[in-house]
Amino acid sequence: MFLQGQKVGKYEILRSLGSGGFGTVYLAKDTWLDIKVALKVPHKQSLELFKLLKEPRLQAALNHPNIVRMLAAEKENRVFFMVMEYIKGKTLEKILEREKILDWELAVDYIRQVAAGVDHAHKNKIIHRDLRPSNLMVSEEGTVKITDFGTSAWMQNVHYASTRIGSPPYMAPEQFAGKANYSSDIYSLGCIFYEMIAGRPPIFDADPFKILEMAQQGRITPPRLKNPKIPRQVDEIIMRCLVLRIEDRYQRAAEISRDLAALKSKDKKTVEMEDIRERIRARERLGQNLCWNCRRPLPFRATTCPHCGESVE
Repeated sequence: MFLQGQKVGKYEILRSLGSGGFGTVYLAKDTWLDIKVALKVPHKQSLELFKLLKEPRLQAALNHPNIVRMLAAEKENRVFFMVMEYIKGKTLEKILEREKILDWELAVDYIRQVAAGVDHAHKNKIIHRDLRPSNLMVSEEGTVKITDFGTSAWMQNVHYASTRIGSPPYMAPEQFAGKANYSSDIYSLGCIFYEMIAGRPPIFDADPFKILEMAQQGRITPPRLKNPKIPRQVDEIIMRCLVLRIEDRYQRAAEISRDLAALKSKDKKTVEMEDIRERIRARERLGQNLCWNCRRPLPFRATTCPHCGESVE
C-alpha cells in the first residue's frame, strides 16, 4: 500500500517489514522527531473507524517493557494506519527457524519476559488470543516484546471472548469452542515454551480439528521426553500450562514467572543434583508400582512407563 521513499504525513517510508493476515507493517521515519517507527496498515480499510480503532486503543491502554508501545493512530489520504514503537531485532519465529531448539535457560528467560507482559495485559482486562512466536519480537539486546493485538479482546464484565479466533497449534481447547479467557493465554504460553525447547508445538498437525481432538484427549508428550537436557521442574511448569482443565492450569501468568524465577535462582549444578536425587527417590518408590514422572500405576517389573514413556529403572 505504501512505497519506499513515499511521504505519509510526517512519516517517510523506509521499507516493508512484512505482511500478515490483518495488515502490512512498514519501517518509517518520523521526520519531526527524527526517530524510526513501525507503521501498521490494516488490509480492511473499508471498516468503520471505530472498528479500525479497536486494536490501537487496546494496545495503547498497555504500558509495559515487554509489550510493543502504541504511539498513535492516524489517517492520511483515506489510509488508516497505526504508529508503533520500532523494535530492532527478529521475531521469535525467525529465531526458531534458524536455531530449531533453544538452550533451556534462554527459553526460560524469554518466557519470563512474555509472562510479565501477559500478566500486565490481564491486569488491564485484556486477553491477547493469538500468542505465538511470530507475534513476539526479540530485540538485539534480548528484550522480548508482545505485538499484534489485532485479535485481542476486553474482558470487561464478561467471562470469556466468544469469537473463535487464533492460531490452532497455540490455541487452548476452550478457544476452539469460542470461549477464550485469561487461561487460554496461559495455554498459549505453554505451547511457545514447549516449542522453544522441543523444536515444535506440543500438538502439530495441518488439520486444526485433529489438534483439538488430541488436546481434548490429553495426548501431549512431556517435553522432557523429547529433550532430556531440560530440568524436571521446567517440564512440570510447561505441562501445568497445558493441562486440559482450566482449573488445573496456572491461574495467572505471574505464577509462571514466580516458578521460573525460583528455578533461575539456582545454579545449574544444583538443578542437576536435585534431578538426580529425584530419580534416586523414584527408584526407591518403585515398590509402590507408580511412575515417578506421571504418578500412574506401572505394570509389574516395567522398565518404561506405558503412559508417559519415561524410564523407571
